[in-house]
Amino acid sequence: EADPPLPMGLVISRELEILGSHGMQAHEYGRLLNMIHVRTLQPRKLIRQTVSLSEAADFLPRMNQFHHVGVTIIDQFNE
Repeated sequence: EADPPLPMGLVISRELEILGSHGMQAHEYGRLLNMIHVRTLQPRKLIRQTVSLSEAADFLPRMNQFHHVGVTIIDQFNE
């Protein structure tokens, strides 16, 4: 944004970090989902492992350690 509604001078002088993301435009979602449908994109390849909700409690403290490629997904909620 050319004229952000934040006092950027303070952000810089106090060495603050601004975190966030700029996602994909909503009108592109259909195209993205079609690419997944026709297997041009295969998001499943990004998943390293799945865990249950009860296993996640043990896994969460280690989530900042990146020893492997891929993400861990919680996929079981009823135990």
